[in-house]
Amino acid sequence: RDDGVLPGWGWLLLPVCQAPVVPREVSAQAGQMLSLHRWYPRGYEGNCKYWCGGASRDSCRKVVEAASREVVQQHGRVSIQDNHIFCVVLLTMKDVCEVDAGRYWCGVERTGRDLMELVTVRVVPG
Repeated sequence: RDDGVLPGWGWLLLPVCQAPVVPREVSAQAGQMLSLHRWYPRGYEGNCKYWCGGASRDSCRKVVEAASREVVQQHGRVSIQDNHIFCVVLLTMKDVCEVDAGRYWCGVERTGRDLMELVTVRVVPG
């Protein structure tokens, strides 16, 4: 196996674990694929990452979670991949439909309150 950057991560030419500003709201056209990148602080590389949906961070339900780094975990049309080198989680939703619109949280499990970042997904009719 090549230990270089995995295919699909080549766009990432940022310094290790530096988090750029990311949008809090994204739009996708129905039937298309939606991809989101969420960065997390150094030191949390070994923690479980997940994506959950719901109105608030306390009531959201997990959609998918990353069990290990650089291995894509898929649940239905949704997948997650954690890259420990760049401290970034890649979230992907295939064949987006109107019921996918709403509030989602990218979470990092930790003792106490999880780190969670909100993103609102809007779906534009195809």
